[in-house]
Amino acid sequence: MSRLPRGLWLLCATAFTLQACGGGGTGPTPAKLANPANTAAQLQSLSAPTATGTFQSFAVLIAHFVAAGSRGLVTAASPVAAPGRALAWGATAAGALREAFASQPIAAAIFPDSARGKTFVWDTTSDWYVTSTAAGAPANGVRFLLYAVQPFAIVPARPLSMIGYVDLTDQTTPSAAVLGVAIVGTTGPTPMTYANYTISRLVGQSAGASVAGFVSDGVTRLDLTSALTATLTAFTVQTTVDVAAQGVHISETASVSGAASVAITTDFSLTSGGETVRANGTVTVDTATRTVGGSIAVTVNGQPFATITVGPAGPSYSGASGVQLTPADQTALRSLFTASINLFATVFLLTEPALVLNL
Repeated sequence: MSRLPRGLWLLCATAFTLQACGGGGTGPTPAKLANPANTAAQLQSLSAPTATGTFQSFAVLIAHFVAAGSRGLVTAASPVAAPGRALAWGATAAGALREAFASQPIAAAIFPDSARGKTFVWDTTSDWYVTSTAAGAPANGVRFLLYAVQPFAIVPARPLSMIGYVDLTDQTTPSAAVLGVAIVGTTGPTPMTYANYTISRLVGQSAGASVAGFVSDGVTRLDLTSALTATLTAFTVQTTVDVAAQGVHISETASVSGAASVAITTDFSLTSGGETVRANGTVTVDTATRTVGGSIAVTVNGQPFATITVGPAGPSYSGASGVQLTPADQTALRSLFTASINLFATVFLLTEPALVLNL
């Protein structure tokens, strides 16, 4: 029989206090990553499908696809071609997307009769796409040839070297305007499809769009769906990504608001092997001074793990109470921060054909 008073004995019998009454209590175990190197690798794999030469060419040349439409919104070069500038890019380009999706009407047909079935090739004299007599374009759309590009370029490298093509197809239904996008590389022994997805806008709902399909580098495939909603003051993207080969599920809600001072709020999570790593916070970009600041809270399975602080010198990392960050932890946190920004930027890039063609 215990010599403890009856009330104290009953208290010690509970699951939450039994260890403390035994004299060995240390409180909750601090959160930790089960395998930080593996987490970092999974997060870094998100960028692999956008790092191919064919996708880079698409990112650079997409602004010129307006040649196939009657009018469109031509934006700056994609951040995928310049990952280090993703934050600054997101502040300006997302604002353009917000205004476009909030105001553009849905057209009856995506391509004019004069463009359907045509292949567009690059003209080095005008530095622009022009129609050609080349065969292969889809009957219900157009084809743009892709060429090798140099870093930070806005036009193909000279001399021209064709490395693939993009097929844009009109898959519109009575209830939605639907643009199909297929990115194909042609430098290997057989053509390789690096992306195949659709951009849809429901009839009568011009303030948003949805994206569904995949992006791949031939090894890592990202199956994604994304819903975009917009007003004249805010723009929100909700995205889910599955990497089946790695057993990884990713979800992100990102929103952009403001003009001179732009707030980018992200709620990003990666789930794999029973572990969920979540990053939630806001980064503010001052477009006048070109400075950024903010903080992002990171949890592991719901427990506080770390804080990412964003300042003029870049992100820094600090552990939550009781958490001692290892170099591997910091690498994973750096990958987490980069992945959350780049996923948002990639979704914007995928929607850009709809903007330049005035979908």
